[in-house]
Amino acid sequence: MFFPEDIALKPDCALSLSWKKGTAQALPRRFHALSFRIRGNADYTCGDAHLHAGTDDVLFVPAHRGYTLTANTDEQVMAVHFYLDAEISSGMQVFHPLNPEIFRRLFSELCACSRDKSPGCRYKSASLLYKIFEQLEIQKTKAELSGKPAPLQEALEYLRENFSSPETTVESVAGSAGVSAVYLRKLFRTAIGETPIRYLTKLRVDYAHTLLQTGYYSVEEVTTLSGFGDAKYFSSVYKKYTGVPPSAHFGQAFAHGCESAPAAGNRMKKERGNA
Repeated sequence: MFFPEDIALKPDCALSLSWKKGTAQALPRRFHALSFRIRGNADYTCGDAHLHAGTDDVLFVPAHRGYTLTANTDEQVMAVHFYLDAEISSGMQVFHPLNPEIFRRLFSELCACSRDKSPGCRYKSASLLYKIFEQLEIQKTKAELSGKPAPLQEALEYLRENFSSPETTVESVAGSAGVSAVYLRKLFRTAIGETPIRYLTKLRVDYAHTLLQTGYYSVEEVTTLSGFGDAKYFSSVYKKYTGVPPSAHFGQAFAHGCESAPAAGNRMKKERGNA
Protein backbone atom coordinates (compact mmCIF):
# COMPACT_ATOMS: atom_id res chain seq x y z
CA MET A 1 0.00 0.00 0.00
CA PHE A 2 0.97 3.64 0.23
CA PHE A 3 2.44 3.18 3.72
CA PRO A 4 2.72 0.60 6.54
CA GLU A 5 -0.46 -0.73 8.13
CA ASP A 6 0.46 0.35 11.67
CA ILE A 7 0.42 4.10 10.91
CA ALA A 8 -2.49 6.01 12.45
CA LEU A 9 -4.71 8.11 10.16
CA LYS A 10 -6.24 11.42 11.24
CA PRO A 11 -8.73 12.98 8.79
CA ASP A 12 -8.72 16.77 8.46
CA CYS A 13 -11.51 17.45 5.99
CA ALA A 14 -13.29 15.95 2.99
CA LEU A 15 -14.79 17.95 0.17
CA SER A 16 -16.09 17.85 -3.38
CA LEU A 17 -14.04 19.83 -5.93
CA SER A 18 -14.36 20.72 -9.60
CA TRP A 19 -12.33 22.71 -12.09
CA LYS A 20 -12.19 23.50 -15.79
CA LYS A 21 -9.90 22.07 -18.44
CA GLY A 22 -6.41 23.55 -18.18
CA THR A 23 -3.07 23.44 -16.37
CA ALA A 24 -2.44 24.40 -12.75
CA GLN A 25 0.43 24.28 -10.28
CA ALA A 26 -0.19 22.85 -6.79
CA LEU A 27 2.18 23.96 -4.03
CA PRO A 28 3.42 21.56 -1.32
CA ARG A 29 0.96 21.16 1.58
CA ARG A 30 1.26 19.91 5.16
CA PHE A 31 -1.39 17.23 4.75
CA HIS A 32 -1.70 14.08 2.64
CA ALA A 33 -4.54 13.85 0.13
CA LEU A 34 -6.56 10.99 -1.31
CA SER A 35 -9.10 11.63 -4.05
CA PHE A 36 -11.71 9.77 -6.08
CA ARG A 37 -12.26 11.05 -9.60
CA ILE A 38 -16.00 11.29 -10.37
CA ARG A 39 -15.23 12.40 -13.91
CA GLY A 40 -12.17 13.69 -15.69
CA ASN A 41 -8.96 12.89 -17.45
CA ALA A 42 -5.79 14.41 -16.03
CA ASP A 43 -2.01 14.15 -16.14
CA TYR A 44 0.16 14.82 -13.11
CA THR A 45 3.85 15.68 -12.99
CA CYS A 46 5.77 15.55 -9.71
CA GLY A 47 9.52 15.78 -10.20
CA ASP A 48 10.47 12.97 -12.58
CA ALA A 49 7.19 11.12 -11.99
CA HIS A 50 4.37 11.29 -14.55
CA LEU A 51 0.95 9.84 -13.76
CA HIS A 52 -2.43 9.71 -15.43
CA ALA A 53 -5.76 9.62 -13.58
CA GLY A 54 -9.12 9.10 -15.22
CA THR A 55 -12.74 8.63 -14.19
CA ASP A 56 -13.14 6.25 -11.19
CA ASP A 57 -9.42 6.35 -10.33
CA VAL A 58 -8.08 6.99 -6.82
CA LEU A 59 -5.09 9.32 -6.48
CA PHE A 60 -2.76 9.58 -3.50
CA VAL A 61 -0.71 12.77 -3.03
CA PRO A 62 1.74 12.76 -0.11
CA ALA A 63 2.37 15.80 2.04
CA HIS A 64 5.11 18.29 1.15
CA ARG A 65 4.96 17.42 -2.57
CA GLY A 66 4.13 20.01 -5.18
CA TYR A 67 2.93 18.97 -8.62
CA THR A 68 1.64 20.18 -11.98
CA LEU A 69 -1.89 19.18 -12.99
CA THR A 70 -2.99 19.15 -16.61
CA ALA A 71 -6.74 18.63 -16.83
CA ASN A 72 -7.59 17.39 -20.31
CA THR A 73 -11.32 17.77 -19.63
CA ASP A 74 -13.47 19.44 -16.98
CA GLU A 75 -12.85 17.65 -13.67
CA GLN A 76 -14.90 16.65 -10.64
CA VAL A 77 -13.37 14.84 -7.66
CA MET A 78 -14.04 14.04 -4.02
CA ALA A 79 -10.96 14.47 -1.84
CA VAL A 80 -9.96 13.85 1.76
CA HIS A 81 -7.06 15.60 3.49
CA PHE A 82 -5.49 13.75 6.39
CA TYR A 83 -2.42 13.48 8.62
CA LEU A 84 -0.25 10.57 9.69
CA ASP A 85 1.64 9.95 12.93
CA ALA A 86 4.88 9.23 11.03
CA GLU A 87 6.83 10.37 7.99
CA ILE A 88 6.58 8.33 4.77
CA SER A 89 8.72 8.27 1.65
CA SER A 90 6.02 7.21 -0.83
CA GLY A 91 5.43 9.40 -3.87
CA MET A 92 2.21 10.12 -5.77
CA GLN A 93 0.31 7.00 -6.81
CA VAL A 94 -2.75 6.20 -8.93
CA PHE A 95 -4.94 3.20 -8.17
CA HIS A 96 -7.46 1.74 -10.63
CA PRO A 97 -10.22 0.12 -8.51
CA LEU A 98 -11.82 -3.16 -9.48
CA ASN A 99 -15.06 -1.91 -7.92
CA PRO A 100 -15.10 1.91 -8.06
CA GLU A 101 -18.68 2.15 -6.77
CA ILE A 102 -17.46 1.19 -3.30
CA PHE A 103 -15.07 4.16 -3.31
CA ARG A 104 -17.72 6.47 -4.74
CA ARG A 105 -20.00 5.60 -1.81
CA LEU A 106 -17.32 5.84 0.87
CA PHE A 107 -15.95 9.17 -0.38
CA SER A 108 -19.49 10.54 -0.66
CA GLU A 109 -20.27 9.51 2.92
CA LEU A 110 -16.98 11.01 4.11
CA CYS A 111 -17.71 14.33 2.41
CA ALA A 112 -21.17 14.42 4.02
CA CYS A 113 -19.72 13.50 7.40
CA SER A 114 -17.12 16.28 7.11
CA ARG A 115 -19.98 18.80 6.96
CA ASP A 116 -21.68 17.21 9.97
CA LYS A 117 -20.83 18.70 13.36
CA SER A 118 -22.97 16.39 15.48
CA PRO A 119 -21.45 14.34 18.35
CA GLY A 120 -19.30 11.46 17.19
CA CYS A 121 -18.86 12.74 13.62
CA ARG A 122 -15.05 12.94 13.87
CA TYR A 123 -14.93 9.26 14.87
CA LYS A 124 -17.22 8.38 11.96
CA SER A 125 -14.92 10.33 9.61
CA ALA A 126 -11.91 8.39 10.87
CA SER A 127 -13.83 5.13 10.46
CA LEU A 128 -14.75 5.95 6.86
CA LEU A 129 -11.15 6.88 6.04
CA TYR A 130 -9.95 3.55 7.39
CA LYS A 131 -12.64 1.78 5.34
CA ILE A 132 -11.31 3.50 2.21
CA PHE A 133 -7.82 2.25 2.92
CA GLU A 134 -9.22 -1.18 3.74
CA GLN A 135 -10.80 -1.29 0.28
CA LEU A 136 -7.61 -0.05 -1.33
CA GLU A 137 -5.71 -2.96 0.16
CA ILE A 138 -8.43 -5.53 -0.57
CA GLN A 139 -8.88 -4.48 -4.19
CA LYS A 140 -5.15 -4.03 -4.77
CA THR A 141 -4.53 -7.57 -3.52
CA LYS A 142 -7.32 -8.96 -5.70
CA ALA A 143 -5.94 -7.12 -8.72
CA GLU A 144 -2.47 -8.52 -8.12
CA LEU A 145 -3.86 -12.05 -7.82
CA SER A 146 -6.32 -11.80 -10.70
CA GLY A 147 -3.76 -13.03 -13.20
CA LYS A 148 -2.44 -15.78 -10.94
CA PRO A 149 -3.48 -19.46 -11.24
CA ALA A 150 -6.79 -20.29 -9.54
CA PRO A 151 -5.21 -22.95 -7.27
CA LEU A 152 -2.84 -20.34 -5.87
CA GLN A 153 -5.69 -17.94 -5.09
CA GLU A 154 -7.62 -20.76 -3.38
CA ALA A 155 -4.55 -21.76 -1.38
CA LEU A 156 -3.93 -18.19 -0.18
CA GLU A 157 -7.57 -17.80 0.87
CA TYR A 158 -7.42 -21.12 2.73
CA LEU A 159 -4.23 -20.07 4.54
CA ARG A 160 -5.65 -16.73 5.62
CA GLU A 161 -8.72 -18.45 7.07
CA ASN A 162 -7.03 -21.50 8.65
CA PHE A 163 -3.45 -20.55 9.55
CA SER A 164 -4.15 -20.73 13.29
CA SER A 165 -5.21 -24.36 13.14
CA PRO A 166 -2.41 -26.81 14.00
CA GLU A 167 -3.92 -29.14 11.41
CA THR A 168 -3.09 -26.72 8.60
CA THR A 169 -0.12 -28.10 6.67
CA VAL A 170 1.25 -27.79 3.17
CA GLU A 171 -0.58 -31.00 2.33
CA SER A 172 -3.93 -29.75 3.63
CA VAL A 173 -3.50 -26.45 1.78
CA ALA A 174 -2.69 -28.31 -1.43
CA GLY A 175 -5.77 -30.50 -0.93
CA SER A 176 -7.99 -27.44 -0.53
CA ALA A 177 -6.67 -26.11 -3.84
CA GLY A 178 -6.98 -29.45 -5.61
CA VAL A 179 -3.28 -29.79 -6.44
CA SER A 180 -0.32 -31.78 -5.16
CA ALA A 181 2.02 -30.43 -2.50
CA VAL A 182 4.88 -30.47 -5.01
CA TYR A 183 2.91 -28.35 -7.50
CA LEU A 184 1.78 -25.99 -4.72
CA ARG A 185 5.40 -25.34 -3.74
CA LYS A 186 6.19 -24.58 -7.36
CA LEU A 187 3.28 -22.13 -7.59
CA PHE A 188 4.37 -20.30 -4.45
CA ARG A 189 8.01 -20.02 -5.47
CA THR A 190 7.01 -18.69 -8.91
CA ALA A 191 4.24 -16.27 -7.90
CA ILE A 192 4.98 -15.36 -4.27
CA GLY A 193 8.74 -15.82 -4.13
CA GLU A 194 8.68 -18.05 -1.05
CA THR A 195 7.56 -21.50 0.02
CA PRO A 196 4.04 -22.17 1.34
CA ILE A 197 5.43 -23.27 4.71
CA ARG A 198 7.30 -19.98 5.10
CA TYR A 199 4.17 -18.05 4.15
CA LEU A 200 2.18 -20.03 6.74
CA THR A 201 4.85 -19.55 9.40
CA LYS A 202 4.89 -15.78 8.87
CA LEU A 203 1.11 -15.62 9.33
CA ARG A 204 1.40 -17.59 12.57
CA VAL A 205 4.32 -15.56 13.92
CA ASP A 206 2.54 -12.30 13.17
CA TYR A 207 -0.57 -13.47 15.01
CA ALA A 208 1.53 -14.80 17.90
CA HIS A 209 3.22 -11.40 18.15
CA THR A 210 -0.18 -9.72 18.46
CA LEU A 211 -1.26 -12.12 21.21
CA LEU A 212 2.00 -11.80 23.16
CA GLN A 213 1.84 -8.01 23.15
CA THR A 214 -1.47 -8.09 25.02
CA GLY A 215 0.21 -9.73 28.00
CA TYR A 216 -2.84 -11.95 28.51
CA TYR A 217 -1.42 -15.29 27.38
CA SER A 218 1.39 -17.62 28.36
CA VAL A 219 3.85 -18.94 25.79
CA GLU A 220 2.04 -22.28 25.88
CA GLU A 221 -1.32 -20.63 25.20
CA VAL A 222 0.05 -18.54 22.34
CA THR A 223 1.66 -21.68 20.90
CA THR A 224 -1.76 -23.32 20.68
CA LEU A 225 -3.72 -20.26 19.56
CA SER A 226 -1.34 -19.42 16.73
CA GLY A 227 -1.23 -22.94 15.34
CA PHE A 228 2.20 -24.09 16.51
CA GLY A 229 2.13 -27.56 18.00
CA ASP A 230 5.14 -27.36 20.32
CA ALA A 231 6.14 -24.52 22.65
CA LYS A 232 9.87 -25.15 22.28
CA TYR A 233 9.61 -25.14 18.50
CA PHE A 234 7.42 -22.03 18.61
CA SER A 235 9.96 -20.16 20.76
CA SER A 236 12.75 -21.06 18.37
CA VAL A 237 10.81 -19.98 15.28
CA TYR A 238 9.53 -16.80 16.93
CA LYS A 239 13.04 -15.70 17.89
CA LYS A 240 14.29 -16.48 14.40
CA TYR A 241 11.67 -14.25 12.79
CA THR A 242 11.53 -11.41 15.34
CA GLY A 243 14.95 -11.43 16.96
CA VAL A 244 13.60 -11.83 20.50
CA PRO A 245 12.13 -14.78 22.43
CA PRO A 246 8.38 -14.82 23.22
CA SER A 247 9.12 -14.28 26.91
CA ALA A 248 10.55 -10.83 26.11
CA HIS A 249 7.00 -9.48 25.83
CA PHE A 250 6.01 -10.41 29.37
CA GLY A 251 6.04 -7.45 31.70
CA GLN A 252 5.64 -4.89 28.92
CA ALA A 253 1.86 -4.75 29.14
CA PHE A 254 1.83 -4.95 32.96
CA ALA A 255 4.44 -2.59 34.35
CA HIS A 256 5.27 -1.18 37.80
CA GLY A 257 5.04 -4.48 39.64
CA CYS A 258 1.56 -5.41 38.40
CA GLU A 259 0.92 -9.13 37.98
CA SER A 260 0.81 -10.26 34.35
CA ALA A 261 -2.09 -12.35 33.09
CA PRO A 262 0.00 -15.53 32.62
CA ALA A 263 1.36 -15.17 36.14
CA ALA A 264 -2.10 -14.51 37.53
CA GLY A 265 -3.46 -17.55 35.72
CA ASN A 266 -0.74 -19.80 37.12
CA ARG A 267 -1.29 -18.40 40.62
CA MET A 268 -5.05 -19.04 40.47
CA LYS A 269 -4.47 -22.61 39.26
CA LYS A 270 -2.20 -23.23 42.25
CA GLU A 271 -4.72 -21.66 44.61
CA ARG A 272 -7.51 -23.87 43.27
CA GLY A 273 -5.26 -26.90 43.67
CA ASN A 274 -4.54 -26.02 47.31
CA ALA A 275 -8.18 -25.31 48.16
